[in-house]
Formats: sequence, C-alpha cells, structure tokens
Amino acid sequence: METTKYKGITITATPTEKFPQLVTFTKTVKKASEVLNKQFLTLDHALKYIDNLELHLWERQTQLRLERQEKKKAERELMKLNGVQFLKVVE
Repeated sequence: METTKYKGITITATPTEKFPQLVTFTKTVKKASEVLNKQFLTLDHALKYIDNLELHLWERQTQLRLERQEKKKAERELMKLNGVQFLKVVE
C-alpha cells in the first residue's frame, strides 16, 4: 500500500477493482479528526480537500478570535457604563 502524508493527514492508497486510484485518510491530526476514513477517487482530490479544510479551520479560528475580542470590548464598555451609573447612585 502506498502512503502519503500531507499537512498532518496520512493518505493511503486503497484501490478497488472499480476505482483503482481510490485513497483514504487513515490518520489525521486532532483538529481534523472528523475526516478520518474519508475516501476520494484520486490523490489530487484528497489534497484539494485538505487545502480547503485547512482554510475552513483557519477561518473558524479567526472568527472565534474576533468574537472573543468583541466580547472583551463589550465587557469593558459595560464596566465603564456600570461605573458611571454607580457614581451617580452614590452622589
């Protein structure tokens, strides 16, 4: 069996009579574990899928980071508003 490793994912040739170029993801990194045992007709299809998956994971990480930044910003603004209201109540 021919094995290729690409961006942390091990791709193994699993040919059948009907699909002689069939490949399967046999080992993945933790963040891509949902694609384990996924099959593709050719190695090129598998490599394109990995590139798209990597882009999708990167976008998701960026989105989460931006959401955390927005949350912190909103919390700071809320604290400022609460501080102003607290001073008005004390006066």
